[in-house]
Amino acid sequence: MKDSELIELIKKGDERAFEKLFKEHYIGLVAFANKYLHDIDKAESITQEIFVLLWEKKHKYQIQSIKAYLFSAVRNRCNNELKRIQYEQKYRSKINPESQIEYLNYSDSTVLGKINSIIDTLPEQRKKIFKLNRIDGLKYKEIANKLNISPKTVENQMGKALKYLRVNLSELKKQVYQIML
Repeated sequence: MKDSELIELIKKGDERAFEKLFKEHYIGLVAFANKYLHDIDKAESITQEIFVLLWEKKHKYQIQSIKAYLFSAVRNRCNNELKRIQYEQKYRSKINPESQIEYLNYSDSTVLGKINSIIDTLPEQRKKIFKLNRIDGLKYKEIANKLNISPKTVENQMGKALKYLRVNLSELKKQVYQIML
């Protein structure tokens, strides 16, 4: 069966034609991907993803040579995976070992403690407004009534508090992301 006939059958939703294509090319594509990645599991995963995408978007493709398409798609996906791995390794190498140990010792209470200590450095009224909004769940109007100030003042103070916290918690945010990696 010619590529063009096979492609047309797949576009029409013919599962047997798709299965035939899969059986013909799967092993070769996995071997091809493995030459790039040197990881058979990732090679299989990428090859399977390509076939899934081909099936899901069968109506959108204008493919002349199915073999060329499949090998190009696998090569491109492998290159993207290699770039992702390289980026991850580069990022991990920038982290010094002492800070990694610190990251591993973090707990929820440590993180909350650091957040609370930074909140405590806010000016008194700003801290009160922030806590009333974020901890007690009061709306700006309710806070304004409670503290006898205008809602616009509450809005301005919350904006300043959030900006301050964003700046002062950026390092903690990086550390938490590192733990999650």
